[in-house]
Amino acid sequence: MVFVNTNRFQLDQPQYRNRVVVPLTRPTDDSREIAQAATQGLQAIFLAGYRYHKAGVMLLDLSADAHRQLSLDETPQSEAERWRSQRLMATVDRLNRELGRDSVTLGLPRQGNAWALRCERRTPRYTTRWSDLVRVKS
Repeated sequence: MVFVNTNRFQLDQPQYRNRVVVPLTRPTDDSREIAQAATQGLQAIFLAGYRYHKAGVMLLDLSADAHRQLSLDETPQSEAERWRSQRLMATVDRLNRELGRDSVTLGLPRQGNAWALRCERRTPRYTTRWSDLVRVKS
């Protein structure tokens, strides 16, 4: 699902919110196919002239690869294509594990650019990051 929202608290601005569910042709864990579907969904709901406040992608109906089931109208993926896709995604995961998170990405902008996520008001993540734990000295 892809969604876009304007800021509902900016009443002097034109308001718009929309979402669309983009069904995939077959179950996949290939980031390239997911990004392509997200782009397709955004193109379907994007309207020029609005000041967007929030946009996002949600993945629905997730299932394990071991429980993968074909449907009658599904386009089968050849075994060679599936193997190539799995090897590519495994390589990307391995490089990110060895070289550091987000070393290899899918055309995403670098940090520090104009579109970077603004997190200055985010609360500390004490329960999920060691670096955010409070240090007390006596």
